[in-house]
Amino acid sequence: MIKLKDILKEQVEVSKSDVKKMEKLSDKIIKDSETLLKMFRQKHKVSTKDSVLYNNSKDWELAIRNLKVKFGGWFGYVYDSDYIK
Repeated sequence: MIKLKDILKEQVEVSKSDVKKMEKLSDKIIKDSETLLKMFRQKHKVSTKDSVLYNNSKDWELAIRNLKVKFGGWFGYVYDSDYIK
């Protein structure tokens, strides 16, 4: 007899190599986002004198910070969970 617990466990378990690939991709996304923000600030010469550019710059900075927290928190959690085979 198959138990629901066993079915659910099979559906959420991921190989450690897949998690490593996802973590590497998330690191690349963050690094590329930081590079984009740096380019944006350099090319547009962002300063507090132009509120639109400055606010967009700060919004992107916040988005990158949130990505770091979400991705970092998830991968920190997943390695110590039952989600990895």
